[in-house]
Amino acid sequence: MTDSEPLLAAPRVAILAPLGGAGIVAFGVLVDAQAGVLLLGAFAIAGAVARIYAPGARAFAVRSRAVDSAVLGFLGVALLLLGLTTPLG
Repeated sequence: MTDSEPLLAAPRVAILAPLGGAGIVAFGVLVDAQAGVLLLGAFAIAGAVARIYAPGARAFAVRSRAVDSAVLGFLGVALLLLGLTTPLG
């Protein structure tokens, strides 16, 4: 890694994001389902915020930034509401 390369370059983020999601799912399965759902909701909302502020040249160009952010935001809010209102074991 050179000095000019950012700490979280696009290939690293492309690997770390799914690993983070898988880690949260494993935590939810092994430790506490409700906490896992709440963490997944927070992770989705963080992804929406990251997608809003990601540079356009490095972001995925399949969909618009607004569509990605809206879908991730709605998913995150739905997961947070599910985690807060459903008594998960």
